[in-house]
Amino acid sequence: MLTTKNVYVVFTEYQLLQAINIATSVYKDSYFNNIIYIIREGKRMNGINRQLDYNEDNIVFKFLDLAPSKIIADTIKAEKPNHFLIFQDTTPINVYLGHTISKQGAKISLGPDGYGSYEVLKKRLKLLSIIKESFTNNLFLIKNKLFTGKIHIFDYTYGNNDFTKNIWVTHPKEYVHRGKNKVNVIELPSFNEKCLMLIKKLFNFKLVFPTQDSIYFFNQPLWVDLAKVEYDFLCKVLIQFPNKNVILKLHPLTSAEMKSKYKALDKLQVIDADFPAEIIISSLSNCIIYSGFSTVLITENKKCNYYFNYPVFRATGHRIIKQIGIPALNHIKMISTPEEMEFPLL
Repeated sequence: MLTTKNVYVVFTEYQLLQAINIATSVYKDSYFNNIIYIIREGKRMNGINRQLDYNEDNIVFKFLDLAPSKIIADTIKAEKPNHFLIFQDTTPINVYLGHTISKQGAKISLGPDGYGSYEVLKKRLKLLSIIKESFTNNLFLIKNKLFTGKIHIFDYTYGNNDFTKNIWVTHPKEYVHRGKNKVNVIELPSFNEKCLMLIKKLFNFKLVFPTQDSIYFFNQPLWVDLAKVEYDFLCKVLIQFPNKNVILKLHPLTSAEMKSKYKALDKLQVIDADFPAEIIISSLSNCIIYSGFSTVLITENKKCNYYFNYPVFRATGHRIIKQIGIPALNHIKMISTPEEMEFPLL
């Protein structure tokens, strides 16, 4: 039987987790060859020691750290995959790769990059924004010698590229495809033991944390005024639940100032480590999980109650927040106060 080569390119912890998830479940058989390219930029995925060998069965991990865009693109194109999977369809390099690799005859899939699959952007002066983004991103391709002569339109519509054939989502019944292209919508499998084992190995995960009767908060790197809203709400949670463990898993891009403020809070436990937060969620029972509108809460654990305090941010009238429509998935409840949060009745 001929081998099918699947090539994945990932830029974040969540994208890496979902790439491994797909490779260890849907494409686990020996006639699939899974190659996952890890592109590390800035503060993302720095917890991975690239000197170690993480290859497992039919999965190979390759690193392209801080490489020029041309080298990244040429290296991945040279793989000549049968199936190419990206997890962001608005970055110029992914659009270039999707377009050129599809011309090689490969099938192109778009995997999830958080809540982008479900949110609705309500841009002010949308046409001008599209023109600006399209100009900036095509100029990037020209400067990096990746321009093929095709002018790509970056219009904020999820999954709208003509080369995209499959869209993988966690909750297909709640996904609405607004693009003009025809796609197959595929449900992502739940995280399996091998997937979680591999991701723990990659990030050398050995952390011990409370798994029952606790409150988990997943913050986000926000603008200064919204970071204060997030902080103030957490203070109210600590007052509302004085006898419960309250644990904050810091986002990798949290500012040094906010890290200091959070760590100074009495009775708050802070996890400041680089690994996908979904590792924690999968092991919890009888817990409250909340955030403003973090991707982390897409991962459903039926033993826990989920909350978005997005309405608190919306009430500020912040211009960026007003442009983002966040529909709550069925397992997530929108709240405005800590009093609305309850532990599961197991």
